[in-house]
Amino acid sequence: MSVLRCPGCGQEVSPLSPINTCPRCGEPLFLEVDSDEIVREGARSLVPRSLKKVSLGEGETPLIERGEFLLKLEFLNPTGSFKDRGASLTISRALLAGWGAVVEDSSGNAGIAVAAYAARAGIRARIYAPADAPQGKLRLIRAFGAEVVTAKTRDEAHRAALEDKSGVYVGHVVEPLFIEGMKDVALELLRSGERFDAIVVPVASGSLFLGLYKGFEELARLGLADGVPTMVPVEACGYVKLSGYLKTVELACEEGGKSLLADALRLTAVPRLRQIASMAARVSPYAIVVGDESIGRALRELYSMGLPVEPASAAVYAAAKYVARDIGGRVVVPLTGSGLKYVPVPSDILDGYLFGTPEPREQR
Repeated sequence: MSVLRCPGCGQEVSPLSPINTCPRCGEPLFLEVDSDEIVREGARSLVPRSLKKVSLGEGETPLIERGEFLLKLEFLNPTGSFKDRGASLTISRALLAGWGAVVEDSSGNAGIAVAAYAARAGIRARIYAPADAPQGKLRLIRAFGAEVVTAKTRDEAHRAALEDKSGVYVGHVVEPLFIEGMKDVALELLRSGERFDAIVVPVASGSLFLGLYKGFEELARLGLADGVPTMVPVEACGYVKLSGYLKTVELACEEGGKSLLADALRLTAVPRLRQIASMAARVSPYAIVVGDESIGRALRELYSMGLPVEPASAAVYAAAKYVARDIGGRVVVPLTGSGLKYVPVPSDILDGYLFGTPEPREQR
C-alpha cells in the first residue's frame, strides 16, 4: 500500500487525505510507492496503475539527438508542457478521494495542466496567477473551464491560493503526487538505451528535479539502473534559491537584474527547497543561473532547429551548452514547455529575440 510519508519526522498519511504537508512538522510530503506493485506490472511505469485514473496520453515524449545533446521534447505533452505528467496524478488523487474542487497557484503551465485534467475528470478548478503571467497561458486556463484569479505577484497568488477554502489545495509546489508524475521521465531515458553523462534540469518549485532523482533512485532499488546520474539545476537570474547550498555559475546575469523572459522559472517561495538542496548536494557539481541575453540566443538557436519552445526551455539549453563544455560527454536537455503559448501574444522583448536584434530594455 502506497503512503504519504514525511521525510523529516517519518509521519505517515493516507494518499487520500486532503493534505500535502506533514501535520506534525509541516514538511512537504513524499509518496512512498509499493515497489511490489511496480515489479508485478513489469516496470512499465514507476507509478502504480491503481493511482493513475486520469490521463490525456501524457508521457513517452520523443528523445532526439542534436550533436552532444539529447533533447527530451516534453513540450509535446497534451497541453504543451511537462506539467501534464504531474497534473495527471494530482487530479487522479482528487478523483480517487472524491474531491469536487481543487485550487492551484501557477504562472501558467501547471495551471493549464491542472485545468485540463480537472476538466477531463469533471472536477472544478480555480487557478491563482500573477497578473504578469503570459496572457496566452491565462486564456488557455480559462478555455479549459477553470476560474482564473489574478494577484499582483507570484507570491501573492500563492498566499491567496493557500487561504482559499473553496476546494482542496493541490499546488504543484508541494503536491506529492505531482512529483510522482515526473518519475517516468527517468524510466523513459533508461529505456531509450542512450548513454548520457549529465541531465540539466530547470528548477523553480523543483518538481522535475525531485521526480527525476526519485525515479532514478527507485530504478536503482529495483536493480534497473546504476544510481542517480549527474543532474545540474538551472535557475533564472533574479530568482536564485540554491546559491546558499551549491556553487553557482552565472550566464549573462546583470547585477541586480531579473529575468523577464523565463516566466516559468520566476518563483521565490519554494517550500521544497531543503529537499531539492539535499538531493542536489549528492549529484550536482553546481547550479547554473541564466540571464535573458543567454536565454534569447538559445531561444533563437532552438527555433532555428524547428523546435518551438518557451523561454524557460531555452534557459536549460543555454545551461546545457556550458555543461557540455565543462563536463564533456552527452547532456540530456528536457525542453519543458511549448512556445506556441507565447508567439500569438505580442511581446516586445520576446519578439526582439525571435525576429531581430533586441532593443535594450530597462529592468522593471
